[in-house]
Amino acid sequence: MAIITSKVLKLTFLTTGGKSFIISVPQPRENLTLAEAQTVMETVIAKNIINSSSGELAAIRDIRVIDMTTNDLYDPPVA
Repeated sequence: MAIITSKVLKLTFLTTGGKSFIISVPQPRENLTLAEAQTVMETVIAKNIINSSSGELAAIRDIRVIDMTTNDLYDPPVA
């Protein structure tokens, strides 16, 4: 049993097909800035690095850092 904390950076793009495409980055750097995240996303869009099933990445839709706390209440017995 343990309490586990973690963070995830969610970079959400809008595709040319009108859908969302999310890149999740576990444990982002603590001092990550909005400007750095935007620059990375703009580079991914400009260089057409990723092509999703709903088209090319066309615009920045959202940038979030999500803090998660998991309270693991049960650990199964080890055989």
